[in-house]
Formats: sequence, structure tokens, C-alpha cells
Amino acid sequence: MNVSTKCVVCEENKEQGIHIIQAFICDECEKKIVATETDAPLYQSFVEKLKSINTIKEEIVN
Repeated sequence: MNVSTKCVVCEENKEQGIHIIQAFICDECEKKIVATETDAPLYQSFVEKLKSINTIKEEIVN
């Protein structure tokens, strides 16, 4: 049974991807993140989206 999970980057429900702590990143976004140069305008957008993983972690700890 395939289960859709909401990606923290594109915010779409996807079936394939990785879980980091309690966050999910779909395969497509993972590939984009890895391929994006740090000086590209899109890179900062990814950084901001991925900061939400830290927020999720803090919620779990507290």
C-alpha cells in the first residue's frame, strides 16, 4: 500500500521520498536540492523550507 506524505519543500503529497526526523522530502525535491548550486537564487528558498525540519525536531523534544 502506497501512502502519500506532504513534502516540506514543494508541499505536495507524494509517495516516494525520504523522512528526516518527522519531515518528508519527496524524491523530486531531494534531487533539486542536491543539484542546486549554493549561489543559485533557488538555494535560499530550499534553506528556508528545510529550516522547518528543525522546528519539527524541537516539537518532538519538548
